[in-house]
Amino acid sequence: MGVASVDQTLALQQEYVRPELEDLSLESSILWKKFKSTQSKSVSNRLARIPTMPTRGGKPRVGNLDGGDLGLGSGPITIPGQVTTTTLVMAWSYTREAEYATDSDEKAIEDFATLTKSIAPKAFADFMDTVIQGNGSNTLDTIVSTVTSGANIVGFVVNNANFFLDDEDIDVWSALGAVGGATASVTIESSDILNNTIWLANPIPTSSGITAGYLLLVSGSPGAANTGVFGLRYYQVGTNTGNWLGIQRSAYPGKYLVPTIPVNGALTPQIVRAIFSLIELSKGEEAADGEGMFGHCNVDARDAWEQNALLVQRIDYTNLKGDTSEDMLKRKAATTIAGREMLVNPRALPGYLDILVQKNMFRIETVPTDFYDVAGQTLFPLYGQSGGIAASLVFYMIWQGQMAIVQSREGAFLSGITAPNGLPTNF
Repeated sequence: MGVASVDQTLALQQEYVRPELEDLSLESSILWKKFKSTQSKSVSNRLARIPTMPTRGGKPRVGNLDGGDLGLGSGPITIPGQVTTTTLVMAWSYTREAEYATDSDEKAIEDFATLTKSIAPKAFADFMDTVIQGNGSNTLDTIVSTVTSGANIVGFVVNNANFFLDDEDIDVWSALGAVGGATASVTIESSDILNNTIWLANPIPTSSGITAGYLLLVSGSPGAANTGVFGLRYYQVGTNTGNWLGIQRSAYPGKYLVPTIPVNGALTPQIVRAIFSLIELSKGEEAADGEGMFGHCNVDARDAWEQNALLVQRIDYTNLKGDTSEDMLKRKAATTIAGREMLVNPRALPGYLDILVQKNMFRIETVPTDFYDVAGQTLFPLYGQSGGIAASLVFYMIWQGQMAIVQSREGAFLSGITAPNGLPTNF
């Protein structure tokens, strides 16, 4: 034998495993937490009614009190919106060997079964934060372009990759209500926000015809309007088209739409003042300065707002000491906009700033967020092809409910905000 090499010492070497498990996924459920902190009402499977009064009635006129005809009056018109719950499920599974091999400190740095169950509520909250950004059809996003390799599609460029979770199954539709249903069902290998791309676990052929403009929906969605969670883009509508909880907006023009300004450029203080002035015109001074009003946006709108402050900074170098240049940027960006809280959410739709009022937000629930159980049992065995029990376990988190935002004209939104340089392309 020659000189002993390091390979001959491998049986002697100890292996180091860092005792901290690094979670590389985005954890953000900001708007869902806001909804969770609002009022909730337990409901049955029957339609829930949301009473509204689009007009107060009454007929003003010039009067003649010297025996004149004072005319006939009118009264308020009330009409109910109607809403029903929808059900969302998220499943986790693992083998018994994965559990046995990690069930003590001597075997692993984390107990895999305990870890999985502790992750579940956080991951479900992340999922809820994605669906409540939507338009009521469970549409998560629209394909901006496809990423191909040879004859296969390996990823989708989207508007916000943070709408998606790693390992999530999604359905691809050419359009809502498309004949034949979903074009394909795919699994996300990884959501990549820095490239604004979701990468697919299993490539699909380019011959599938999937291209820009196709819709990406929550797995199992029926692919029809108003069949999913009613999110921001369902309620935040600035036209008299469509419906608000079953009430046609065109039946009472102006009452169920949300004040809006298409910015299509820089976010300026003048535009922000104008949007609050539209609320004041629509519902009065108290509404425009209402308690609990806040802005909801992604980092692009937050950074665009900060640009206004950066442009007007001035440094008096004659009064500065030391030989270090002044830092032109504070550690944190502004947390308010026009004196209202600014809720910055990585899962919000880029280019938008939504103005919301917390007292106008609530949820109805038949089943609150919880582990699915049967007679108290939440962990279930899977079954093999033989019909016998498989050495695998599954558990679920569920929610059956619906979101609601009332008093449309006490909210507002800005769209088309230009993102500062350096953010992902589609912001």
